[in-house]
Amino acid sequence: MGAIESSTGRPLTEPSYEHMQYVGLLVGRAAASIANLLDLRLIVCGGRVAREYASTMFLAAQAELDSSCRLAFSRGTVIVSAKAPQPSGIVGAAAVGWRGLGEGV
Repeated sequence: MGAIESSTGRPLTEPSYEHMQYVGLLVGRAAASIANLLDLRLIVCGGRVAREYASTMFLAAQAELDSSCRLAFSRGTVIVSAKAPQPSGIVGAAAVGWRGLGEGV
């Protein structure tokens, strides 16, 4: 059983509307912290939770971004769903790690 299933008592594929909004709030808050720190204008979020919670999560995340990104360079930051196939995130992370070890990719 995963963390979401154990905390909500429901399968990941059957979340409550309130839980999807709460997850969106937390994702938006984390994304805003990153945008405010690193001067990002676009946050791309992928993975199973992003796919399962879809627009409800992203609307809540965007609302939190709009509320929390108040610096001149972070105002207007947008969060979107990743469009790449599922394993692309781990492949990209592996490529970054491989390059960090001095290996060609």
